[in-house]
Amino acid sequence: MSTFEPVAFGTDGLRGRAGEPPVEPETLRRVGAALGVLLMREGDGAQRRVLIGNDGRESASWILDCLVQGLMGADVSVQDVGLVTTPALALLTKHEPYSAGIMISASHNPAHDNGIKIFDGQGQKLSDEDESEIALLANELRPDSPGEPRIKSVAKLVLRYEELLGQRFADLDLTGRKVCIDAANGGGTIIGPRMLRMFGAEVVEVGCEADGFNINEGVGALHPDSLAKIVLENGADFGICLDGDGDRGIFVDEKGQVQDGDAVLTLFGANMLAAGTLPKDTVAATVMSNLGMHHALRAAKVAVHTTPVGDRHVVQAMKEHGFALGGEQSGHTLFTDHELVGDGLYTGLRILAEVGDKPMSEAFGAFQRFPQKLINVAVRDKPDLSTVPVIAAKQQEIDALLGENGRLLLRYSGTEPKCRVMVEANDGELCNRLCEELAELIKAELGA
Repeated sequence: MSTFEPVAFGTDGLRGRAGEPPVEPETLRRVGAALGVLLMREGDGAQRRVLIGNDGRESASWILDCLVQGLMGADVSVQDVGLVTTPALALLTKHEPYSAGIMISASHNPAHDNGIKIFDGQGQKLSDEDESEIALLANELRPDSPGEPRIKSVAKLVLRYEELLGQRFADLDLTGRKVCIDAANGGGTIIGPRMLRMFGAEVVEVGCEADGFNINEGVGALHPDSLAKIVLENGADFGICLDGDGDRGIFVDEKGQVQDGDAVLTLFGANMLAAGTLPKDTVAATVMSNLGMHHALRAAKVAVHTTPVGDRHVVQAMKEHGFALGGEQSGHTLFTDHELVGDGLYTGLRILAEVGDKPMSEAFGAFQRFPQKLINVAVRDKPDLSTVPVIAAKQQEIDALLGENGRLLLRYSGTEPKCRVMVEANDGELCNRLCEELAELIKAELGA
């Protein structure tokens, strides 16, 4: 009898090397079938509709076919919007009559990877409970031999997302402004430049030539320094850097200075407090946020509610406590009035609307980053780090050395076999030395 890899969702859906578990045909068909069962359980017997999009990777076409072959076991209609960003897919799922949405993407990962993120009918990522239910069903189901997938193309539906953004920035006029946009050769390749031009901007395009194999390759939110040079060369007012699926936004001011998610939270936290639109005078941010953000927000009398890493944890905190603003250093910025959907393009437009004719560098001036060093160490397994004596002892030593003038964050990646070592300190030399020492120790003890 055939055996199958058990399905287990990671911190952001399913992700891995395309063609290998969990991103291979049999698993994807079983996940599609499980989602179909879950959707039919929830309903009144009426047909359910699922919207699927992708960020342009070459493997997206066969992944789409496999998902649809699984979904065909239930009375589910599947529509394909094609090349799109994750936030656009999420918002379209909510604002059009869909029961669920599936984004085929590996976000900031290289082109040989892929994965899926599943959204409910409200455009929100599935809860841990729903993902567990799908995994349980998928591990039990054995779909029939796949037939020809039935898929309806709805590529023009992306214009509905552009219409939504147009309505939300009805007064934004970028005439006379020069904006550079780097879409990471991914889902925002067409949407990003077109939207900026719709608002009247002069647009310089970078990373807007998706060919299925070049996503995130030296461009996008992981490589903002490339866009910084282009902003300076072109005398641009602003630069918008998306990741492969467009849910992250990293920005560049007119001086070529890179402004990450912490800088964005500092800008909007202070401005929203002044405008009286920041409930509880608090923003939500993860443990990865730079101490410079905490200091700047404290000076502005804004509190920070700290969450674990991952935008879903930020969303959960915002819902639970009624916060209006939250995000991650990596560029996920979340607003309640954008339906808690991380959207790099929306954030960029909102910054442009917020700042107006003022220089971007001035608007971001309150945020002064503490020196920070991050090293990703490939590991062969992931034991509890507190149970490895030499690592635990080194961690205690570093914590004592840093005191209140810095911090150490040590954790495993939720999507890769890596241990992330991050040190911040008001002394850059000390920061680098301590981070490198601990990384070398982990490599010696646990290295792949």
